[in-house]
Amino acid sequence: MLPGYSLLLAAYVAGQLQIARALSSTRVCKNIPNDNGWPSEADWSQLNNATGGRLIATRPLAHVCHDPDYDSSACQDLRDNWLLPYPHVQDPTSVIAPYFQNQSCSPFTGKDTPCARGSYPVYSINASETAHVQAGIRFAHAKNIRLVIKNTGHDLLGKSTGQGSLSIWTHNLRSIKHIKNYHGDGSPYTGAAVRLGAGVLGDDAMKWAASIGARVMVASCPTVAVAGGYTAGGGHGLLTSLYGMAADSVLEWEVVLPTGQLVTATPHNGHADLYWALSGGGAGTFGVVVSLTTRIYPDEPMVGASFSFDTNSTASRGQDGFWDAVVAVQSTLGSLVDAGAVAAYAVASGYFSVYAVAMPGTDVGSVEAPFAPIISAVNQAGVQLNVSKTAHSGFLGLFNTYLLQAVRTTPAAQITTGRMIPRSLLEDKSKAQVVADAMRFAAEQGFTMSCAAVNGTRKSAVTGSHPNAVFPLWREALLHCIWTQTWDFSAPWAEMLARQDVLTNIVMPRIEAATPGGGAYLNEANFEQDHWQENFYGENYGRLKNIKDALDPTGVLYSRTAVGSEDWVQDGQGRLCRARASA
Repeated sequence: MLPGYSLLLAAYVAGQLQIARALSSTRVCKNIPNDNGWPSEADWSQLNNATGGRLIATRPLAHVCHDPDYDSSACQDLRDNWLLPYPHVQDPTSVIAPYFQNQSCSPFTGKDTPCARGSYPVYSINASETAHVQAGIRFAHAKNIRLVIKNTGHDLLGKSTGQGSLSIWTHNLRSIKHIKNYHGDGSPYTGAAVRLGAGVLGDDAMKWAASIGARVMVASCPTVAVAGGYTAGGGHGLLTSLYGMAADSVLEWEVVLPTGQLVTATPHNGHADLYWALSGGGAGTFGVVVSLTTRIYPDEPMVGASFSFDTNSTASRGQDGFWDAVVAVQSTLGSLVDAGAVAAYAVASGYFSVYAVAMPGTDVGSVEAPFAPIISAVNQAGVQLNVSKTAHSGFLGLFNTYLLQAVRTTPAAQITTGRMIPRSLLEDKSKAQVVADAMRFAAEQGFTMSCAAVNGTRKSAVTGSHPNAVFPLWREALLHCIWTQTWDFSAPWAEMLARQDVLTNIVMPRIEAATPGGGAYLNEANFEQDHWQENFYGENYGRLKNIKDALDPTGVLYSRTAVGSEDWVQDGQGRLCRARASA
């Protein structure tokens, strides 16, 4: 730490807090550049000094593709990788969702096209310690400016963008601490755990866990950070049918509150409500997570599997036969998930591929029984199913075999909608057919469907699990599905907006009508989702809103479709304003 840094930071934080307390909580709009209340250069310089020089005056990632910064080689490299997560993960402000990039500075427009900041943050704090987060929160409060949180940019709903905002970039909070015997505040759990900084990626967490003979709950995409929106939103993955949701394994959250205070939230201390809310109720609204402590589990042998079929498999019946086979698979996946497996599959252009099944087992013969109902049902639909199986000594080997290459090469730049489908619908033959008809309609409109079959109620290894805010539908759903279309950067912007409109207003109503009692996963959904409070949070929303109001009455933290975001609207200039007069 730099000499005198601690004293400087303490004085700065105290001053900012005093200013914040003196300001009214009824300010109508947050300041954006050129507003009278926008911070001066001296203010920004003071924040930079207080954070040890970690303040970044941002530039859009694609500035190298435009004058006066044009760099032919760098721009071509960016174009080659723009549809993938990697360049956006490493940038302090860039996000993966093209809609929220808003074509303000694209690598696919001419170099003489102006490169504008658009809705990207104006400044970003490259946080490497908790004090940087605290300073950013207090500065945003005192100066009445919009604050956003960015980790990796896996942000389908635009939560980490905002006109005229200050961003806290948590990507470099990368600490990993092994806790061999956890002893928390009143917790009955005394097993192994790990404390992960907010920026630790799933890939890093998996490799670390494998190195000590353990496994940890991570997303299917290795560049998603474990302690960010993933776990706070619930968090599903290839181990969900064994251990429940990622939030079910959380023991502690280390959080900076909207006041700037650092607290540790557990189920047993004075911040039990915060623990409950963060464990499934979404990120970036109750506080800024700097780390979480989560259970880890002994690594054990697993079996991976895959199978596929297409319209050629049902040539005599074409698409009708193909979709009958889809119904047969979806109606019998319960046998797999009840055995502790998760099945990930995709449907596109008359091709059905279960590309990853992850299930416990010591050899391929040990998993024959859970597959038997699926094979039988598909055979009755006229398709001979060949299942390929492989044995693995642990989870990382299975993940690398079945998922790693796919997630590294599949474009993430897309338009997206999602739906969680109750098991009861899929195990009723007539209702399952209605669901499949809606899926077929979406496919005919040009959308690819990707699903994960899970049993979110299985927590046999998670003894003493605590109540949390995970969307209750996860306990009843068999499928979480998303419908996507890769963004075409060669097409006119208006054409892609029209495709988004088709997804929102034509495809999604058909899917929702076919899946009564369903909902959507708040991390993988349509940012235009109607009635999002009900569809993302269900019966938990009332309690979540009360906790939000108590923790953040002045609205320091805001993100689209997060709890409490209905209290704010954007004006014509992108300025964030209160939708009501009082806090």
